[in-house]
Amino acid sequence: MDLLFYSLLLQLSSIAAIAFFTENKKASAAAHLLLAAGLITGFITTLTAVLTSNFILKDMNVFGISTSLFRFDALGLYFLCIIQLVAIPTTIYSYSYLKHYIEKGKSVKSNLVFYAVLLTSTQMVVVSNHAILFLICWEVMSTSAYLGMIFEKEKKDVQTGAFYYLVMSHAVVFLLYVFFFFLHNQTNSWLFSNFHLSPDAGKLFIILYALGLIAFGMKAGFMPFHFWLPRAHPIAPTVFSAFLSGIIIKMGIYGILRTFQFLNPTPEWLGWLVLSVSMISAIYGVWYALAQHDIKRLLAYHSVENIGIIGIGIGVGFIGSAYHSVPIQVLGFGGALLHTLNHAVFKSLLFVGSGVIYQNLGTRNIELMGGLVHYGKYFVVLFLIGSIAISGIPPFNGFISEFIIYNSFFTTAKELKNYYPLLMLISAVGLAFVGGLAVACFTKINSIMFLGKERKEVKHFNISFYEYLSLGIFALLCVAIGFYPQPFIVIVNKVLTEGFIPAASSFSLLNINWYLLSIIFISASVGIILIFLWKRSIQKKYGRRISSAWGCGYEGLNPRMQYTASSYADELNEISKTALVYHKKVDKQKEIFPLKGKFESHSEDLADNKILLPAFRNFSSFVSRIRFLSYTDIRYYIAFILIIITIYSLIAFLWK
Repeated sequence: MDLLFYSLLLQLSSIAAIAFFTENKKASAAAHLLLAAGLITGFITTLTAVLTSNFILKDMNVFGISTSLFRFDALGLYFLCIIQLVAIPTTIYSYSYLKHYIEKGKSVKSNLVFYAVLLTSTQMVVVSNHAILFLICWEVMSTSAYLGMIFEKEKKDVQTGAFYYLVMSHAVVFLLYVFFFFLHNQTNSWLFSNFHLSPDAGKLFIILYALGLIAFGMKAGFMPFHFWLPRAHPIAPTVFSAFLSGIIIKMGIYGILRTFQFLNPTPEWLGWLVLSVSMISAIYGVWYALAQHDIKRLLAYHSVENIGIIGIGIGVGFIGSAYHSVPIQVLGFGGALLHTLNHAVFKSLLFVGSGVIYQNLGTRNIELMGGLVHYGKYFVVLFLIGSIAISGIPPFNGFISEFIIYNSFFTTAKELKNYYPLLMLISAVGLAFVGGLAVACFTKINSIMFLGKERKEVKHFNISFYEYLSLGIFALLCVAIGFYPQPFIVIVNKVLTEGFIPAASSFSLLNINWYLLSIIFISASVGIILIFLWKRSIQKKYGRRISSAWGCGYEGLNPRMQYTASSYADELNEISKTALVYHKKVDKQKEIFPLKGKFESHSEDLADNKILLPAFRNFSSFVSRIRFLSYTDIRYYIAFILIIITIYSLIAFLWK
């Protein structure tokens, strides 16, 4: 594994290149070249280890020095593989993205440094075997993401969104400190490989699970701890948005799965708790997304939705753990692991696509977009692939992982019987409902943005080779996993069998006839292609009649006569307007021949606006009454810090 650490050093060497070159253009080129080289080297090494090795490496040599600080097991290598796989095309896009700022004369060196640190620290998180090292890497990862997020700190919404992210990060780290402190106190070790407690631990078992699920669930974006996500993702530079949604929130999923390794088997009620919270996150995540007008905010809510889908798989896996059922665990955890990869791929594709649109149009407002298919038809096709994938529609990758989760419902109903068939049926209907809303949402996006007439003048729509290359890699992965999922299923199955689920070899994800699914998808695609070619041949032979689109009896169509994103989604949003805090304003003109009419809709996040903000205001009011905090003399603050350090030291000394 020395080669992996060399790849990390190669990525960090990009910081030296940034310092060496004075020109932003040369510094960017050198840094991105080193980052890409390091990531590709690391990905090849990690993928080779995942495919060929059967080990959990606890004590290893790093540059010839024996250490237990790092642990390369199947789960860690799987997440490391996802990080590197997504980071490669994201880095390619980053080079093109930052060129826009360089051409405007803005320095990008600090942004490059934070991006390099973010990449390396995130990779270190998933291979750390020591709790203190894990927390250090976690803190560096969170801080570098925050510093990269405030690239355009002069904007008010950037300051607000970054503040939300910073508050969340501090809360998570505090909970994780307590979580690992209790584990250390119980096991007398800081090493992950020595952490294990069973339900026999009593209340401590429940407390540890509560700490782990809240901390890692907040990082992942489960409701109601998702408050930071729709505020932070839209304001970050697109490169960081893509990495935040594709990878950083998956560190919360990684943490939950590690927690399961530390604390198992799980009680049945915990499985139902995770499944219920995840279902709520999935349904309301996609419903909130449907009500959004900002494309990046909309995609951020879809991250909440897909984290919910991953959580549904984990919840089913927890139920299987409670009943010691290997098939239920394999299907539940297997669907969650594969959807983690799939979401990282198609969500990065969509965020990069949104960045391309923003760079060309200068707006994230879907209401101001339209007719983009006339300027970039290949771009539209790539974005459409991501839209189909995230909606869980065959034949792309989103369908494959959701198909496994559906299988987990049916297997659970079959194995556990009693009241489970009804509950699993409800769960299946809930997941299908999520898919239906996702289809409606991305129908809205693609039809409003790409079809019809331009609602805002499009002065240029240029897409660079590097942007197409990045989008193409992500789209190719969506297609490959959908049409030929077998290699990816083998990897996920390997993660499950090597120490994650005891006796998992008795049931395999390979029991599903994936080849039949591939044959169906390929046959259907070939049929569609043949019909298309037949149509083209007829057009070539007899010609093609071109005429204006039917205007429903109106002549001289203009953008005002088209559907808007708000009106398209209005009826669906009305169904749950209380939970969505959905407001609508319609101005109707009373003249005989009205010239103007206005329709506006707005949705507020229930957890944010009705719970968190009022609580924050009350807390701020309480703090403002404490006179000590209004002192400006720095000696008071130093004395306060010394008192706190003394209290912490006494607690650590007296703790037994």
